[in-house]
Amino acid sequence: MNLSTFRRLLLDNLTLKLISLVLAFLLWVQIAGQQRVQRSVAVSVEFINMPHELEITNDYPRDVNVVISRPSSVRMDERQLAAVIDLSSAEPGTMVVPLTERNIRNVPSGVQIEGIEQRRIRLQLERIRRKTVRVVPETVGRPAEGFQIREVRSSPSEVLVVGPESRLDSVTTAGTESVDVSGRSRSFTQRQVYLDLEDPRLRIENVSSVHVAVIIEEERRPVELRVPIRVLPQDAAGQVSPRQADVVVSVPVSHPGELSGGGFYAYVLLDGGLTGEAIALPLGVFIPEEYREVARVESIQPGEVSVTPGGRR
Repeated sequence: MNLSTFRRLLLDNLTLKLISLVLAFLLWVQIAGQQRVQRSVAVSVEFINMPHELEITNDYPRDVNVVISRPSSVRMDERQLAAVIDLSSAEPGTMVVPLTERNIRNVPSGVQIEGIEQRRIRLQLERIRRKTVRVVPETVGRPAEGFQIREVRSSPSEVLVVGPESRLDSVTTAGTESVDVSGRSRSFTQRQVYLDLEDPRLRIENVSSVHVAVIIEEERRPVELRVPIRVLPQDAAGQVSPRQADVVVSVPVSHPGELSGGGFYAYVLLDGGLTGEAIALPLGVFIPEEYREVARVESIQPGEVSVTPGGRR
């Protein structure tokens, strides 16, 4: 076949040949578009209308596998699909939720749900409670040599913890992140110390951090004293039993002298007269003025004494 013959065959009825080619392409597109693609996709589980006084406390599947089919010509964002569960009728206890095609939301036109691999989700629901607990700051390290921590306190000193009642029953304190006291010889305050709850199902309401004040002082040594017990005011009529108390006070280790027990005494405050029966009253300790800057009462035994009617002491 020479070139002129080939060109004649190619160009003869060119319009009809182009129309045929276009029709063949459109037919192929229509047939290809009718083919369906099927696949399994992971769909996130979402809850709506959860009663505000309830909380899910068990581990449940965060997503389920759903088999979908769609025409090959349909494009979709599979991330928009969601398995939606309505909990408006939920009550405390165990709840088994059936999953059907109606639970799958945001399904585009032309896409069909062929099946759901997990047809049931088991939920454990509990009532939510609130409880006020004490903040216990945590420290790490040791102060400078010759110094010690006297007190660690937080502001606020208490926080409100919220969570399932079964988890909240055993919680009595809330901890903090560690505050480093290494090498410190002076008191200091650290701001924005974050709170820490070991149970991830519990949360602290309205606050995420506290201020922690660390009171550091010179190391102290104990001094044991035996002191008399007095009834105050001085004109009060009453007798105490026993008549002496053992008191432990502390002073800084650098304090040069020994304490003289002569000026110390324990006392009870008798508010009003006695009716004839013995009463138990707590003991306080009087510290002489010359020792008030250095001495601190650490303990007293007994903690309370019996007071009976009697003459002035």
